Amino acid sequence: MQSNSDLYEKVIPLAHLGIWERNLDTGEVYWNHEAREIYELEPGFYPTLDQIFAFYNDQEALKTLFEKAISTGQPERGEFLLRTGKGNLKWIKLRMHSEITAENQRMIYGTIKDISNQKRLIDALAEREQQFHHAFEYAPIGMALVSPTGAWIKVNKMLTDMLGYDRGELLARTFQDITYPDDLDLDLQQMAALLDGQTASYVMEKRYYHADGRIIWVLLSVTLVRDTQNQPLYLVSHLKDITEQKSVELERDYALKVIQAQNSRLLNFAHMVSHNLRSHAGNIEMLTNMIAEEKDLSERESMIGLLGINAVNLRETLEHLNEVVNVEGQTGQQLKKLNILNEIKKVKSVLSESLRLASGKLVINVAQDMEITCDQAYLESILLNLLSNSIKYRKVHRNLVITVTGRREENHVVIQIADNGLGIDLYKHGEKLFGMYNTFHGNNDAQGIGLFLVKNQVEAMDGTIKVTSEPGIGTSFEVGLPYRTEQEHKLKVSQEG
Repeated sequence: MQSNSDLYEKVIPLAHLGIWERNLDTGEVYWNHEAREIYELEPGFYPTLDQIFAFYNDQEALKTLFEKAISTGQPERGEFLLRTGKGNLKWIKLRMHSEITAENQRMIYGTIKDISNQKRLIDALAEREQQFHHAFEYAPIGMALVSPTGAWIKVNKMLTDMLGYDRGELLARTFQDITYPDDLDLDLQQMAALLDGQTASYVMEKRYYHADGRIIWVLLSVTLVRDTQNQPLYLVSHLKDITEQKSVELERDYALKVIQAQNSRLLNFAHMVSHNLRSHAGNIEMLTNMIAEEKDLSERESMIGLLGINAVNLRETLEHLNEVVNVEGQTGQQLKKLNILNEIKKVKSVLSESLRLASGKLVINVAQDMEITCDQAYLESILLNLLSNSIKYRKVHRNLVITVTGRREENHVVIQIADNGLGIDLYKHGEKLFGMYNTFHGNNDAQGIGLFLVKNQVEAMDGTIKVTSEPGIGTSFEVGLPYRTEQEHKLKVSQEG
């Protein structure tokens, strides 16, 4: 085992620690090798106390520290800038303590350590911190340090200006508090992936509530800073206000959507005109031919009456179609409060001769007071197509029965049109049932437009259509239309816009 003295002599050089001692009464001085290296003095040279003070830039501060250590007898320490015997500048840390020996002599002793490298590192870190602070505070975009729980730790001026809060107000909140609800889940999911180490960063567009209540769009970029143990410290967020850009983008998308909707309505309208007028024209042509061939005067008069009814219905249809052409707005629909039973009866009168020739019966189970607000031209077209299909695809040698039922279901009115006709093999044709130009029964006059048109018109009114069918048994269509007022419809359109 080494003696304490031997161990001391070996360890001190490893610590680069200078040791000194001075007898204030006799002037006797002791310096170890490391102390002399720090001062860069020649061997054998022992400076006086005044000469020691002369090595330091701030002599008065060092003298004060000496006097305090001597007068109090307590350990003292300080950091000073030293110019060595060779003219080099060094930062050193001095520790000192004084005592009175048994011989009644005043002694002061201590250590000296070169901390120049440490000081340069601290200064570099301070400078870097200052640079970061300046870059952070005066960045041209919003910046924030955010805790893993979402609390704002540090925010810059651009961010407070962007969100409209003063610094204190913002720091008292979390980012969750001012995030638009629809965007919060995605933000939290990506933040969780970042904290779990699944991603290195993430970027997203999201909305915040401004202090005045309006919504602003922001392009958010987030990275994570971890400690030496790889534990999350804080998130660094960059936020760029893209509200104006997003507004232009949304307007462009909306304009494109309007154009697409207008094109779709134009095509829909063309099909509707062709199909609906074809039905009316066919009925009028059939009645005209029958009148020409009919010998019985009373029958002819009855047919002429039907011809007049069809002419009136044709005029009303043209008026409805004209309303579709002239209507302005986002949906292209002219909304009216309609009595469903009356609308069904109008279509029944148009198809009355076709029903008679098919020996068909139309049963209507709809309450007299059942109403709905929708586009009259669309509703007429839907009823006309579905009822005429039931007549066209009836089963031969079976008396045709068509049943129209109306019922209310929550916020919808459901119109069911069921027949006992040929039916459709849904397993075979179900996926293409509502496709354009698809036919299923081989009729020469079938064009495959009717069901395609019906589905488009139902969906244009935010409705639904369902079908059940069995070959040889019959078919049932259920059209569900939202039971909303005109004001509610306008509100929905406004919200979608």
